[in-house]
Amino acid sequence: MSWRAGVSKIGCGVVWVVGLGLPLGAVVTGAQQPLAVIPAPLKVEVGQGSANIADGAVVEYPRGDKAAKFDAEHLAELVKRTVGLTLHVREGHEGRPSAILLERAGSGGEGYDLAVVDGHVVISAKDDAGLYYGTVTLWQMMSAHEGPLRVVTLEGVRIHDAPQMKWRGLMLDSARHMQSIEFLRQLVDWMSLEKLNTLHWHLTDDQGWRLEIKRYPKLTSVGGYRELASEEGATDPATDKAYPKYGGYYTQDQVRALVAYAAERNVTIVPEIEMPGHASAALAAYPEFGVAGAEKLTAPANHYGIFPSLYNVNDETFSFIENVLTEVMELFPSQYIHVGGDEAVKPQWKASPEVQAKMKELGLTDEDALQSYFIKRIDTFLTAHGRRTLGWDEILQGGLAQNAAVMSWHGVKGGIDAAKQGHDAVLTPVRPMYFNYRQSDAADEAPGRFAINSLADVYKFDPLPATLTEAERSHILGVQANVWTEYLITEDRVAWMLFPRTAALAEVGWSSAGNRDWAGFEARLPAELQRYRELGIVFDPAVFRVRTTESVNAGKSRVDVTLANQGSAGTIRYTTDGSAVTAQSPEYTAQFVATLPSRLRAATFAADGLIAGSELDRTLDAASVRRKYSQELKLCVNDPAIAFEQDPPHGERPVMLANYRTPCWIERAAPMDGVTSVAVQMATLPWMFADGEHKTPALEPTAEANGAVEVHLDSCTGKTIATLPLPKVTRMDTVVTLHGEMPALSGAHDLCFKALRPQLSPLWVLNFVQLDVAK
Repeated sequence: MSWRAGVSKIGCGVVWVVGLGLPLGAVVTGAQQPLAVIPAPLKVEVGQGSANIADGAVVEYPRGDKAAKFDAEHLAELVKRTVGLTLHVREGHEGRPSAILLERAGSGGEGYDLAVVDGHVVISAKDDAGLYYGTVTLWQMMSAHEGPLRVVTLEGVRIHDAPQMKWRGLMLDSARHMQSIEFLRQLVDWMSLEKLNTLHWHLTDDQGWRLEIKRYPKLTSVGGYRELASEEGATDPATDKAYPKYGGYYTQDQVRALVAYAAERNVTIVPEIEMPGHASAALAAYPEFGVAGAEKLTAPANHYGIFPSLYNVNDETFSFIENVLTEVMELFPSQYIHVGGDEAVKPQWKASPEVQAKMKELGLTDEDALQSYFIKRIDTFLTAHGRRTLGWDEILQGGLAQNAAVMSWHGVKGGIDAAKQGHDAVLTPVRPMYFNYRQSDAADEAPGRFAINSLADVYKFDPLPATLTEAERSHILGVQANVWTEYLITEDRVAWMLFPRTAALAEVGWSSAGNRDWAGFEARLPAELQRYRELGIVFDPAVFRVRTTESVNAGKSRVDVTLANQGSAGTIRYTTDGSAVTAQSPEYTAQFVATLPSRLRAATFAADGLIAGSELDRTLDAASVRRKYSQELKLCVNDPAIAFEQDPPHGERPVMLANYRTPCWIERAAPMDGVTSVAVQMATLPWMFADGEHKTPALEPTAEANGAVEVHLDSCTGKTIATLPLPKVTRMDTVVTLHGEMPALSGAHDLCFKALRPQLSPLWVLNFVQLDVAK
C-alpha cells in the first residue's frame, strides 16, 4: 500500500490530516496545510459540503478559449493516467451542470482561485498560467487518494493562490551529455506539474554545441561530436574499428516544436550560448574566431573542467556571435538570452599582442575589464533586438552591462550585489541549488559531486536575503536549480537527481515564507512520490529510504545494527528473518543486535501505510558486514570529490567516489579481529580533467611498474601493511579485484588505501574494500 497524505474529513470547521491526526482551524496555511498539494497554496479556507467527481464527469471551459480548452484536456489526461477516471471536456455552458468549471476571472499574475462548492468545482483565473495551475492543483487534490477510483469525493474548500516569485526555474545541461527531445518534453510536463515556469537550457560548452545554426553548419557537424576520453585512440573490439564519435544536436524544427510545447504548459525556455569562455566546441568548428596565436582546436574537448580557449575580441568575432544570436532569437521568444560568462580564464588574452593592443585602444586596465566590455557589447546587441542579457555572476567583474541580469551561483552574493546596483537577479547558489550534487552519501546514490545538497537543504533555502531592502528585494526575480551532466550519462540519472528536489525548489519559489514548513512538506511528499510513480518519473526517495550502519561485535556471529533515514516523518519498521515488512512489524527505536547470517528488511511507514521507495533489503553475513564501498569511506582529500562511472558505461559499471587529484580512501575503525586478507576492487577511468590555470597533480612514486594500492595502518603515513600491484591495462573499462594478505591485528584500526600510479591515465578508482576473516 502506498501512503498518500490527504484530507479524510472536512466539516464543521475541523480538518483531520490523514497520517498526522492534526485538527486544524477553518483557515489553514503553512505547517497546517491539509491538502496534499505541492507547492503549498497561499490560502486555504475550509468550507461545507462536497463534490463527487465520477467517471464521465464534465469539465467545461469558456467558448473560444483555446488555452482553457488545452487546460481542460490536460486535466482529463492526468486524471485518466493517475486516478483512472474518464472526464469529458465540453465547450461553453449548455444548461447542463458541469462537475468542473473553468472560468476567466481574478487578478492575474499566475494566480488562481479554486472552490469546491455546491457539488462542483470552479477554477477561476485571469491569465493562462493561473488557469493551468488551478487545474494542476485540482489534479493533485484528486490524486491524493488511493486509485484507481470510480468516484473522487472532494470536501468543501476555497483556495486562493499565487506565487511569491516570478522565476521558478531549472537549468539542464545538454552540452556534456545530450538528452532526447522526448525526455525534454517529459521534463517540461513534470516541471509544470510543480508550477515551475522556466527551463534554462545549456546548449553550448567545451564538450559540444547542440543547437543547429544554419549560417554556421560546422558548429554542429564538427562542434556537436567528440571522441570520448575512455575511447581515445582505441578501437571497438567488436568491430576492430574506431568508436563512432559521441554527440548530436537539436534541429531548429525540433527546437521550435519544443518551445511551443513548453509554452502550452506555461514554461519559458531560456537558451544559453556560452561566451567568452567554455567555447572549445565552437572554436574547433571555426578556429578563426579564437585568439590569434593560441592553440588551434580540431574537435570539442573530450574531458571536463575549465579550459583556456576564449573567443577573440575583434569585430569579425563579434559579427559571428551576433549572427548566431540572431538565429537563437528567432527560435526562442524568451525575454532573456543567457550568455554564460563564467569560468573564462584569461591566459590566452594575456599572451595575445592583438588582444593587448585592443585593451590599450579601449583604455582597459585588465582582462576582467575586457570581459566586461565583451558582455556589454553583446548586451547592446540584444537590447537593440528587444531582449535582455542574463549571465552567471562573473559578469559582475569589471562592471555590469546596463541591461543585464545576474544568475548568482557563487552563493547569493552576486545576486545581492546586482540587486543593490539596481539589476535583476536569479539566485541559484551551488549550495544547495546544484542538483548534480548528490542527495545523500548512501552507497547506492547516483554519480555526481559528493557534497550533499539534501532535500531539506533545498527546502530550507531562503530566496529573499535579509540584507536587502524591500526595494532591492524586488530585483530578485526568483530561484533556480541547476543540473550539470558531466557525470550524469543517462536520462534516468538526470531525473534521479532532479526529483523530488524539484518539489522542494517549487515550494521555495512559489510559497511565501509563512506557508513553508518542513514537517508539513514531508507530510505531503509521499503523495507526490506516488504521482511520480504513476507518471513514470524516476526519483530518489533518499529522504524516506531506510539506511543501515553495521558495527561488527568482538565475536564473529553478531553485528550491531543502526537504522535511519534523512527525514523525520513516519516510522521505521523492520524484520531480520527475511519476511516482508508490514505496518505490524517491530518499530525501530534503538540500535539492535542481529545474528549472522540474517536477512534485514526495513521500510518507512506513515499512519496510512508504506511510503513508496523507502524499502531496505540487505543480507547480513560475515562478508557483507566487512565490505565497504567507496561512498562509505572517508576521502583523504575531499575537494574535488566526485562519484564517477564510466563515460559512457560499457555494460554494468560501479559508481565510485574519489578525489581525482588524490585517489586515497580511509576506512575508519575497521574491525580487524580474525582478519587474514583483504580484497580491493579497483576500476579504471581515463584522465579527463582540466583545471584551468592549475597544474596537473603530482604523481606518487611506486616500485610497481603499473602502480599499486598501498594499505597503511592507522593513518596514511602509517606502516604499510599490504601492497597490491595494479595490472597493465589497455582499456578504460577495466575492473579488477586485487587480493593481499593482512597481518594479524586485534581491535579496530583505521586503514588507508592509496592508489599510486606512474602516470595520470588511467586513474584507478576504488569500488569496495573487503576484509576477509578465517573460516
